[in-house]
Amino acid sequence: MTEETPPAQGWALDDRAVRTQLERILASDHFDASERNRRFLRYVVEECLDGRAQQIKAYCIAVSVFNREPSFDPQSDPIVRLEAGRLRRSLEHYYLTAGRDDPIRIVVPKGGYAPRFERMSEEPPAALPAPRAVPAGDPPRRAMSPRLAGLAAVVLIAVALAGLLVGRTLATPTELEEALALGPHPIMAGVEPRDSEPVAPAPTPASVPPSALPSALPSARDTTSLTLVVGPFRTTGQSAEDAALAAMLTDEIAGGLANRTDLPVRIDPPPTAAPPHHGLRLSGSLQGHDAAVRLVVHLTDLATGTVLWSTSLDHPSGPQGVPMPQALAAGIIEPMTAPQGPLLPAVTARLRAKPAASLSPRECAALATGRHETQPAERSALSGCLTSAASALATSAGEAARFWSALSLLQSDAYRVDRNEAALNDALAAALRATELEPAGLRPLTALYTAYCLRGQYGPCFAAGHRALQASPGNAHVLGDLGLWHVEAGQSAKGLPLLEQAMERDPAQRERLLPAYSLALQRHGHPDSTKLEFEVTAAAPAQAALAVAYVEMGRMDEAKAAATRALAADPDFARRAAREQRIQPLPPTLDAAIRSSYAMVGLAAPAGESVTR
Repeated sequence: MTEETPPAQGWALDDRAVRTQLERILASDHFDASERNRRFLRYVVEECLDGRAQQIKAYCIAVSVFNREPSFDPQSDPIVRLEAGRLRRSLEHYYLTAGRDDPIRIVVPKGGYAPRFERMSEEPPAALPAPRAVPAGDPPRRAMSPRLAGLAAVVLIAVALAGLLVGRTLATPTELEEALALGPHPIMAGVEPRDSEPVAPAPTPASVPPSALPSALPSARDTTSLTLVVGPFRTTGQSAEDAALAAMLTDEIAGGLANRTDLPVRIDPPPTAAPPHHGLRLSGSLQGHDAAVRLVVHLTDLATGTVLWSTSLDHPSGPQGVPMPQALAAGIIEPMTAPQGPLLPAVTARLRAKPAASLSPRECAALATGRHETQPAERSALSGCLTSAASALATSAGEAARFWSALSLLQSDAYRVDRNEAALNDALAAALRATELEPAGLRPLTALYTAYCLRGQYGPCFAAGHRALQASPGNAHVLGDLGLWHVEAGQSAKGLPLLEQAMERDPAQRERLLPAYSLALQRHGHPDSTKLEFEVTAAAPAQAALAVAYVEMGRMDEAKAAATRALAADPDFARRAAREQRIQPLPPTLDAAIRSSYAMVGLAAPAGESVTR
């Protein structure tokens, strides 16, 4: 750090004072940053104080703080930029609350990551009793020295040149299988993969006919590509706390959407930037009052200005009087991106209206994972688009893993339709390629456990599920998937707690999971329906699940009565349930059992309503 000449009176803004302020921030409950962003702040401050401010770049932060691989590409993976935005908002929130009278302000200016230190008081900072301890098992990485950084750059250049000469070389299926060294996860305690189960080698993906390939892959800057834009949330008052909360909410929503969709996500561009011509914009307003915050949210079409979806949300204040932006963002993202929500049909309709040859790889991935019925010609075109994009030398490892994952899920869905073993083999091969490129990625691991479970190879399936939960702890969708597959595998005792956790974490999953949960209860030795009583309400999904349980017990009169109550609560339930089975398919045996039960009690889809996956 460059030393400043101290004033005639007062105290010097030296390294010790800055470190004292850093520890004060990290120890405060009002600094609402994740553990990762706390490491982020400590890293950039220490690097700056050690005279390495010029080396604080996105790549170094990703590798040293976020544990990204040396192949990390800041241009295709915006993790550092998004987390830096969250860190700035957390610092703003801290200085608006507990830190308003602190002697030093630590700022991470926009446009860079090197911090700035500003003296705010004539009083020197008080000493703190002890610095915040770094959690065990997650030690801070040593900063990369300039000499080592230079050596790493030479190695990366050499690797890149080798890639240009020999192309993207992938490990053999056997090596990929051995690479899945999976450890236990607390949520999955007691679930042991069957190591002795034979694993069939996965072939490489089938070749795609040239006619199925798009004539040209649009560049990453193609202005016709469908984009999701998150606009800054407005505040209706003059409160500085509300303004800071609105800014943090914008960042949280952008990050959440980037993890939930394959389309590019952008924060509202500056006035000098050309807005995307084709896209959807999420924006809204925030109004704080004594005990809660009210949000009004709109999803609009950028081309026409049409409001496609609107909702309002009242959220109580947190323990410190300020709602947590993560909870507010989840209340918006979950219903909007849910399979029955507004985003999926809006995106699918717009992408299907475009010529197949003009789809960008991200758009192909969005269609491939959109959980809709895909005709063979469309599936072939999407397969060609994703294979070409994933195999291109210019594609980064992270993007290639995304495209292989999407291709795997597309082929898994194809197998569900016609039980074509070749499609399932291709699904596994693509998933293995994705996990080779991104071993800890949620998308590749989801594709991998899906392909393995569809093949009936439950040991590798549940092992990949371990890693998916390590990549995204407590992910309700993964918990639900694994619970369903355990029931499918005849392991109801292991599946039931996972299904319960999934429904507790995300109540929106109840409609998808309750029927399978009721079947699992009966198969696990609960012949009396009273065990289901704590789940039963007057809502249609709960009554339909109760009907399935009664069918399983042979109590048909009671099953039909429950089905009647379900239709009385929601006359459109049968049609909605059919759509849910299409976009969130269950494991095959469970799916057949539930369809059969629905047909027996009058909950089957209306005639002409396709329910085939």
